[in-house]
Amino acid sequence: MPYVINGSISLDTKIFRYMDLSKFLSLIHQKYLFFAKTSSFEDRLEGMPTKLDGFMGSGVAEMLDIVMNNVLPGLARDSSPDERAKREAERDAAKKKFSNRTISTVFGPQRVEDYPNYSSLFESVSHWVDISCWHMDVAAAESMATWKIYGSGSAAVCIESTVGDVIAAMDIPQDIQLVADKVSYLNFESDYVGIDSPLSVFFQKNGWYEFEKEFRFILHKATSLDPRSERNGYGTNIAIKPDSLIKRVMVSPASSAWFLDLVGLIVKEAGLKSEVVKSKIPLR
Repeated sequence: MPYVINGSISLDTKIFRYMDLSKFLSLIHQKYLFFAKTSSFEDRLEGMPTKLDGFMGSGVAEMLDIVMNNVLPGLARDSSPDERAKREAERDAAKKKFSNRTISTVFGPQRVEDYPNYSSLFESVSHWVDISCWHMDVAAAESMATWKIYGSGSAAVCIESTVGDVIAAMDIPQDIQLVADKVSYLNFESDYVGIDSPLSVFFQKNGWYEFEKEFRFILHKATSLDPRSERNGYGTNIAIKPDSLIKRVMVSPASSAWFLDLVGLIVKEAGLKSEVVKSKIPLR
């Protein structure tokens, strides 16, 4: 199975995924992990460059350079015919280079001129890149904020795994590339990080979401395709082995004793050997 993982991340790194009971039942019985396409996320900045990255990559700065160094000097009245001809040739060559400029993507170079605008190129690519989001916080295994947002009340669970176990549990087709890394949190108004790596924009989020402490598994087709092509559905289901994926199951700190017993029974009947415990977060 082809996959790439950041060299600074250990395969033994613990990661967590919070979900309501219905999603947990779907995971262990249907035996697939859902990867949502990036364009379906509520945050409109998902898969997009920061403002400064967008400015530098959109070609505005390059166009200003062409005007200042190739167009304006050629308009000088005291220029000789030869100088004007040379400037015109340089201008035409620069304009041609500008119109044919490309952006590197996971699906190969994309010509900016083929898209309505610079942003729409990234939006198109985001329709074809799918993400599975996990929580990673070495300082605290649990997050009350994450329980409330993704746990959907008292009937919720959190599954514990490791980066390596999630990868080993998945059955990924050979034409799919999997990439795993933690998310970096940025100021999209003022930060400049560069977009040299085609996948970098999918591992960065606005600082507003820093509480999520997110770790991501991202997958995409390993072959070239036209991102402007229409794509149906909301993402990709990847077959998994639940017993390999799930190392421990925690139930919501807001749940009752009967719910802990119920989840334990569900896990046992599914043939899983995972430990089932109550969250350590104390609630009244």
